[in-house]
Amino acid sequence: KLHLDNNRLIGTIPDDVLSLVRLRELKLSHNRQETQCFEALTECGAQPYQGGVLCCGGDNGEQVCADGLGVEIVDPIYYCLTPGLHGTIPAGFTNTPYLQVLDLSSTLLKGNIPPEIGGLSRLEILDLSNSALTGSIPSSLGALTDAVVLVRGNDMIRGQNKNDRIAPLSLCSNVPGFDLVEDKTWCPPERNFLKAFYTDAKGQEWTNVTGWINEFNNHCEWHGVKCNEEDKVIKLMLGNGGLSGRISSKIVNLTSIENVDLHDNDLKGSIPSGIGKLVNLSSFIVSYNAITGTIPDGFDSLSNLQLLHLHGNRLRGTVPLLASKGGNYSSFISDCGSPSVFDSPLDCPSCTMCCNSQNECDMAEKKTDFGMWSSVFIGSAVFALLILAAPLVKEIFTSNQNVPATSNVASNEHYTIGKDSVYSFFLSTSVTAWIFAIAVLATQTLCFGFFIDEASLDFGDDRMWQYSFSCPPNNLNCRDNSDVTAFGWIFFALFGFFYLTGDMINGLKLVWSASKYGLSLKGFQIFLGGCCLFSITALGLYATVVYNVATSRSNVDMIFNTVILLFVNELDENLFASLHAIIPAWLENTTSEISANFDGDVRINVQYANANHQLRDDHAGRIKNVDKKLARRSNAIKTIEARHTKLKKYVADIRAKQAAENKEVKRVMAKLHEQRSKVEALESFREQQNR
Repeated sequence: KLHLDNNRLIGTIPDDVLSLVRLRELKLSHNRQETQCFEALTECGAQPYQGGVLCCGGDNGEQVCADGLGVEIVDPIYYCLTPGLHGTIPAGFTNTPYLQVLDLSSTLLKGNIPPEIGGLSRLEILDLSNSALTGSIPSSLGALTDAVVLVRGNDMIRGQNKNDRIAPLSLCSNVPGFDLVEDKTWCPPERNFLKAFYTDAKGQEWTNVTGWINEFNNHCEWHGVKCNEEDKVIKLMLGNGGLSGRISSKIVNLTSIENVDLHDNDLKGSIPSGIGKLVNLSSFIVSYNAITGTIPDGFDSLSNLQLLHLHGNRLRGTVPLLASKGGNYSSFISDCGSPSVFDSPLDCPSCTMCCNSQNECDMAEKKTDFGMWSSVFIGSAVFALLILAAPLVKEIFTSNQNVPATSNVASNEHYTIGKDSVYSFFLSTSVTAWIFAIAVLATQTLCFGFFIDEASLDFGDDRMWQYSFSCPPNNLNCRDNSDVTAFGWIFFALFGFFYLTGDMINGLKLVWSASKYGLSLKGFQIFLGGCCLFSITALGLYATVVYNVATSRSNVDMIFNTVILLFVNELDENLFASLHAIIPAWLENTTSEISANFDGDVRINVQYANANHQLRDDHAGRIKNVDKKLARRSNAIKTIEARHTKLKKYVADIRAKQAAENKEVKRVMAKLHEQRSKVEALESFREQQNR
């Protein structure tokens, strides 16, 4: 130990002190006295000062001596002396590896702080305060993580740039005992927060680290960081930058930040809690990472939030109800669609777009329960039928006598309801015929109900709804991938008109004509048959529309889906044809009975049989033509699907090749960065050797 503090030492520190290899404590502080001025000729000798040691007589008769920096020539008449240690701090502290205390405070020492002091791993106290040191604080002092480092009071110390007052980043972030660590000028706190973010996100693997964790750079000059006039971080834009690791919790201390964009990286961990502290946050984009956990509280208090992209991660739970509504359908996006990587997707009541595990997305406003709306639709249809049945109701309440069952009112209800449809069985008195008619009605209702239910968009349930949007990593806006054009809807309208309009009009005609028979069995049969024909046709039309809305993403899809659903609508005619093939005698008797009661002419036996055979042949021909058309369309669809599969494979090959090329580019860039670092290290070593 060498304690020479609080003495009147003058001169410089001899280099021989550093030859004390076992030295643990070196204290030379407070070897600096008050400045005294003397008359040059009477108190300091007759000769002018030429350098070296100058001694002048003191007030108490003792001499005051100083040299070098301690001598100030005010004018040729007066000399002002400030005795004390001066000069520079000697180099060579590598020879004192056991040094624990180095106290050189309150002296006249000047010059730079020797960088090798940072290599004293056992150092506990480094006190260089209240001296005349200049230059910049060496970054090597950042290695003194367990030491107390005091440099305050050296007013000539600057940053690496002469006009800056900024300490090395490592010293501010790694040495809690640094006396300027709380000084926001020397140690900007947001610079430390960004360094923590860099460390947690494995900054050494980033594709662009320009400026990051440079010891003396202003953090506002780092790549992806933008500050306001007060050097407060307002933007952190590091999308597609090769980030990994996790998002540092220190990000919530960037209280002025407005935009955070970390999309398309490989960040893991969870979203830091305390996001609600960032009251100025307007966009938080972390899509396409590997973030897990739940959404922290606080998003609901961010009234300025306009963009929130959470999709492409593995988040669970519920996104809090957001305070703002968003500007468009790409404002608030999360993995709230199905299928999900979890049993149930993320719940996001404020999201404008929901994506699933297949990176398919759709607008949240499309969420619709078509089953509920089908009830409204059918209810409206029934209401319309009741209005049409008003004459029948009037007949019931105003007539005292029913129309006889054998009335000869001319009518063609059998033809209107369809002679080749099992719905004509509602006009029969046979229980078996009614069972067939009700069975077909129930089957069609169930089929259409299945299609309607599957067409409903419920983001929490995996149904047949085809998501039509994609939200790619390289774009903040989602795009609509649907290829359905006006031509597709025109063809759909034509199919619907040709196949469904006739049945709907005939159903309405039957309901209207039921009043002719008053309150009678015939009136009831016609009314019920008309209601069933109109309702099932209307339900088929509704199912076709909603199913196309839900699943058709091209004109071919729309035509294909329409044909399938129209086939369901023709089950009544197909069953009639099947019954003709299985039990022709029973069918002929049943139709003869219906014709006798509703065709207005009972003389139909031979003529009707011939007509029926002709109808059967015509119907068989129609079925054959339809089968041929369906076969041609099926072949066309298969051809399109094969081309589509081939195109998808070609695109996948291109993407794979591009990914390989990107990987090779990143590897070459990393190698180039490594070579550049080595060159810089060699140049730095050469400069030190030259010095």
